[in-house]
Amino acid sequence: MTTPSTPLVSFIIAADADSDAVDRSIRSCLAQSLTRIEVVCVRAGGAGSGAMTHFSDERVVIITEPSDSAHAQLRRAGIEAARAPYVLVLEPGDAVQRGTAMRLHRRAVESRAQLVGFPLPATKGARSRVKRTVEARPLRGVDILRSLVPRDTAAELDISRHLFETSLLRQAYAATAADHPLDDRATVLLAYASATSYAAVSTVEYLHRSSRRDIETEPEHRLDRALHRIASFRAIKATIREQARHSSDPEPLLDGHIAAYLTAIGEALDAFTSLPPEMRARGYEALRACVTDLDLISAAVTFAPDTIPALVARGERLELGRTPVHSVLLTTNVLTTGGVSGVLLAQARILIGAGYRVTIATHRAGSAESLVPEGVTLVQLTGISRRQRVMQWAQLCRRFDVDVVVDHRVLYSRDWPSFALAARTAGSATVGWMHNFAGRPTYNGNDLQTLLHTHLRALAHLVVLSPLDVAFWKLRGIRHVSYLPNPPSPFLLAAGEVRGPKPAPLDRRLELVWWGRLEEHTKKVTQLVEVAAALQRLGVDFRLRIVGPDWADMSADRLLALAEARGVSERVEAIGPRHGADLLEVIDSSDVFVNTSIIEGYPLTLPEAQSRGLPIAMYDLPWLSLIQGNDGVISTPQQDPEALAGAIADLAVDPALYEAMSRASVAAAVEATSHDFSQLYSQLLRGELAPELSPEPTLEDGRKVLELLVFFAERSTPPPRPAPARSTTSAPALAASSRPALGIRIERVLTPIGRRVIDAAPWLRPAATKVTRILRRR
Repeated sequence: MTTPSTPLVSFIIAADADSDAVDRSIRSCLAQSLTRIEVVCVRAGGAGSGAMTHFSDERVVIITEPSDSAHAQLRRAGIEAARAPYVLVLEPGDAVQRGTAMRLHRRAVESRAQLVGFPLPATKGARSRVKRTVEARPLRGVDILRSLVPRDTAAELDISRHLFETSLLRQAYAATAADHPLDDRATVLLAYASATSYAAVSTVEYLHRSSRRDIETEPEHRLDRALHRIASFRAIKATIREQARHSSDPEPLLDGHIAAYLTAIGEALDAFTSLPPEMRARGYEALRACVTDLDLISAAVTFAPDTIPALVARGERLELGRTPVHSVLLTTNVLTTGGVSGVLLAQARILIGAGYRVTIATHRAGSAESLVPEGVTLVQLTGISRRQRVMQWAQLCRRFDVDVVVDHRVLYSRDWPSFALAARTAGSATVGWMHNFAGRPTYNGNDLQTLLHTHLRALAHLVVLSPLDVAFWKLRGIRHVSYLPNPPSPFLLAAGEVRGPKPAPLDRRLELVWWGRLEEHTKKVTQLVEVAAALQRLGVDFRLRIVGPDWADMSADRLLALAEARGVSERVEAIGPRHGADLLEVIDSSDVFVNTSIIEGYPLTLPEAQSRGLPIAMYDLPWLSLIQGNDGVISTPQQDPEALAGAIADLAVDPALYEAMSRASVAAAVEATSHDFSQLYSQLLRGELAPELSPEPTLEDGRKVLELLVFFAERSTPPPRPAPARSTTSAPALAASSRPALGIRIERVLTPIGRRVIDAAPWLRPAATKVTRILRRR
């Protein structure tokens, strides 16, 4: 109970700043329209005394603490000494409006609130995580924590943005000993956890806000401050858990503590990455001494995604072969009948046959469980936020005693590095498996090559599909890379033994076929119609059947409309998807497989076609190991339908050539299916792949890489995307406007390659210059 002389609001100022700042704050407090206030100034030794001694107002209370007292200790001493039922904490230099105390006190009394929130003005140039708005609704009980510290959201625990009931803060301080002061944010979290009522005012209650709040100090000081904050949140963990144990709704308490703890780790990570290079090793060890590796990763993916490359660089890369391998985890986004899933399922069968324990984990819902081979366990990640999924990933690796993860998403995902790091905390090495040529990101017009380059150290090994891919990554300085062929597709395995050669199509219509998904971006299916139009102009009697499902950027109806526009509607049939025996019937009644892809990694349709004796006519994909020395393939320049049609016409009128190519196709199919994949995969898992599968790049490799990158840079077109789903993760993303222009990002990727090649072959400089010119236009 208060008496007329008892203050209603106590202002608390830790007076460890310059005299002018402290003086400004005291004067603004004494000028309040509410006269029943006190100003408790707590100084460390003699700090700030010059400003305080000339105030004769009895409402100014001066407390002196030991000279080595921390800022939080000074505040605690002031709050313990306060006589008012409510306290408002100021930084030296803060100047509050004349009606601040009156308005906040009235709001507290009218709403019977233990804390009253209000927005704070931003400080010019500040890099504060604190938002400037407040939760306007009155809150009760655990809803205070649920609303003010939401799950997986940066914890905004500024002690100066609330009017607190004095007893609430004292109760929070009582959770720890006086000689072990909590960081202010831990104190605020405990106050939130104990509060029963909250209210707010909507307007800013400051005339001036001290720059001290958001001032950028040296990175090592910011790191020390963040480490102390982390220790404070660890110190109150037992208290939070005890409160949760007695709560009918413990989740907001536990979630709020985790969010606050990880926010502090995120700030420590930001400070760590700002350290000078010579200080980072010591800073990293200080971090690891304070928190677990999994907590570091969880904080990074949630609050400090820009620091993940530093965690990759500082962590120890797990080498294959360091321990025996018994359990393998294969992962993709979703398990379907597509190419990536087909490779993964074939790997699962091979690894099960080789005696390994195999688990398949998918990152999205919708997998076809019927495709999972017998003896393989299928698991789907269910976490909503990225932090939850990363934590679940580490638990998954431990649950199944995973020795090696094979991640098939590295060329199609931006979050794989955090999962590789999480697996590393469980002692599981990660192998990245690329399903396309390394130039795919350039063609797609994105910066995934930069992401890959900066994060590949998180992988134990990188598997690609061709020697030229190995050359690309080794030219970029990545050494732990090898190429392996893809295993036979499920369709190829189901078709049985390789068929014998086909007779030449004499005195009848030439039957052409293409199958796959109707994707324009990479497969360029509209080029099939252009080839048909060119064949008709050459007078060839033919039929072209296009087999496959519609895709995001193309459909059977659109292809047929194009065929009608080109005058070949009677020769082109888009017959939709076919499977199993139905597809086999279409293939076996055809003479030539036509492929018009502009970029692919390992088109499974090529060995499938050759296994049925079909010659292949295709646009050149010079990196494909499948077509190297393969006499069953005719290749012509990219996106030249006249040239491809001419090659097909020559084949149609030369029975000897046709039959020779059919025999060569059969031989190539036999070779493609004769690899001992069980042995190859076991060698990979043991870290014993043959050196010839990781060749050193040659000058010719460098020339090819540059030419291909020129080609893809000129044709760079982002693939179509479906309408974005509503995000379920709260991890902050970089604004697009903050990123360098696309061309500049890709140019940064290609520069090291170009320099290495041009140093050895100066005559290639014009090609490299052309790449730069193209990219700078983007």
